[in-house]
Amino acid sequence: MDAADADDEAAVALAAAVFADVAAFVSDVFASAADAAAAFFDAAAAVADAPASPALEAACVS
Repeated sequence: MDAADADDEAAVALAAAVFADVAAFVSDVFASAADAAAAFFDAAAAVADAPASPALEAACVS
């Protein structure tokens, strides 16, 4: 193996490491987005289940 082959192998190893880091970052971003969506839907369900105030009900009926 000569120096050019060693450089090529080092470049491939570096590219693989960078690709793995980017893939992990993208995975984390999607996991965070899924967590945020779940929290949003939980909050929306809590709001939907909460009883309306009498003043709000009166305003809607009027």
